[in-house]
Amino acid sequence: MTADEATQSPATGEPESTVDPLIVHRSTLRTWLISLAAIPAVILGIDVLWRRRIVDWATGIVFDSDPQTLETRDEIWAWALVVVGGAVIIWGLKELFFPSPLVRTDDEGVHLRMGGPFRPATTLPWLSLYDVDAGTLEDDDEEMEVLIVEVKDPTLLPENPWAGRRVETRTVALYTAEWDTRADEVARTIADQAVTVARAHPPLPE
Repeated sequence: MTADEATQSPATGEPESTVDPLIVHRSTLRTWLISLAAIPAVILGIDVLWRRRIVDWATGIVFDSDPQTLETRDEIWAWALVVVGGAVIIWGLKELFFPSPLVRTDDEGVHLRMGGPFRPATTLPWLSLYDVDAGTLEDDDEEMEVLIVEVKDPTLLPENPWAGRRVETRTVALYTAEWDTRADEVARTIADQAVTVARAHPPLPE
């Protein structure tokens, strides 16, 4: 019996997964709060463009009996509030009901969302990993928890990672404040799975 046959499921005959997939999403609470924060912006923008009840009430208090006329630039800002706020709300609802994994592992490797919200995840094969660890990184005088990933081939990493930073040629640090799993737990799981995959599929001798 070959190694591939040994890892096949007896019921389906398909290869069984070597590792239990690790899936990390954005924190539900943070996503919900971001969506809620965008609602007032949309309401204010709509009021400026069409109804002007809130604006008239506010300007009546500020300027007493001398109401102010809205200028073209005010309408431009109102459209910006509606468009940006609406996009944030739609994104938040999408992430709440159909979340995109920020980190995912399978037999192929580690998939990290480093290219932005609308870009596919970056795949790092297991054999390309050199080290994975958790740590902190100073950002605007604040210590941020990060997942530190070091690879053997620097071309696998994006030049400007989304929600992260290239700290060295072969190393990227990903901010984990919005993740639903702690950075140290993610690092430990990935390290354990890398060892499992290496034992199950040792590299062929040259």
